[in-house]
Amino acid sequence: MGARDAAGERFVPIAILPPARGERAAMVENSDAPGGEGENHGLGLTAIGPVTPERKVREWALVLQSSELWHAVRYTQAGWVLLVRDEDYAFAASSIDRYEAENRDWPPRRPRERPRHPPSMVAGVAFAALALFFFLVTGPASGGGRLFQRGASVADLVVGPEPWRAITALTLHADSAHVIGNVISGTIFASAVQRRLGPGGTALALVASGTIGNLANALWHQSLGHHHASIGASTAVFGAIGLLAATQLMLDRAHDRDSGEKRHLLQLVAPLVGGLSLLGALGASPRADLGAHVFGLISGAGIGLVAGLSLRNRPSPRGPLVQVALGATAAGLVLGAWQLALHA
Repeated sequence: MGARDAAGERFVPIAILPPARGERAAMVENSDAPGGEGENHGLGLTAIGPVTPERKVREWALVLQSSELWHAVRYTQAGWVLLVRDEDYAFAASSIDRYEAENRDWPPRRPRERPRHPPSMVAGVAFAALALFFFLVTGPASGGGRLFQRGASVADLVVGPEPWRAITALTLHADSAHVIGNVISGTIFASAVQRRLGPGGTALALVASGTIGNLANALWHQSLGHHHASIGASTAVFGAIGLLAATQLMLDRAHDRDSGEKRHLLQLVAPLVGGLSLLGALGASPRADLGAHVFGLISGAGIGLVAGLSLRNRPSPRGPLVQVALGATAAGLVLGAWQLALHA
């Protein structure tokens, strides 16, 4: 039986003439084995191969070297080959076969995550509705409309008598560039989150992370004595980034527990480092409310850790009725907050 590569393809032995005198410099010989470089072998050499890349043929050469078989590595137009003596061919081929069989699944491939939920247009539709709300209802903040007066996240009011502003502010935007940027980035990140949490779960998680982020931001500015007001869905967008990072961390931990693997500290915190990198790249412009972005990211990460426990303990996703209920809760919170804002 001829040697086989990792894909199971059989190599046909090729009887060839020994290399010409000028070609010996291109050969790598095992001079430690009996019959080294100085011995004249004449005819009777058989080639195992060809194979690529060079790394593979050198692995095979080490296999033969461990068995103290004379061999030589030679490059041909078809690829790399191992030259062995005719009488050693059967043993050499079987040794290589055993090596390939033992190492066929090494190193083990990391299994790809299987999304718990199918792709959905819910995130895109929700952020498109946010854009329509801006273009058809509120307009830019420079107009100073009633909705901005009632719905902006003013720190003293959010912490005081009108906490619902932490929700209504998520639906208001300063200008068209502001809303378009949030629609694009929010759709991208929320679509990724919904493959893990489902459309309804994602909607509720984004509203919750945005709300908690705005509340924490208001508390921070009030503690500093600042009169601060903010608007925009970017707090929830960074909440989506935090959700992605935290759920990835929990899924990695679950995989390590099941497989027995141990990760380095850098591998463990890589998802969170990625989230912080996105914060620096997307959320630290001079006009951005950095505090809202930071607290949105933190609140999303906190919710993601809790949601990640559900992902670890429930191998199958919850039914569609649960997703509908979660999505309806998210919509109800937004609509209810605006009812309170307009009738306060």
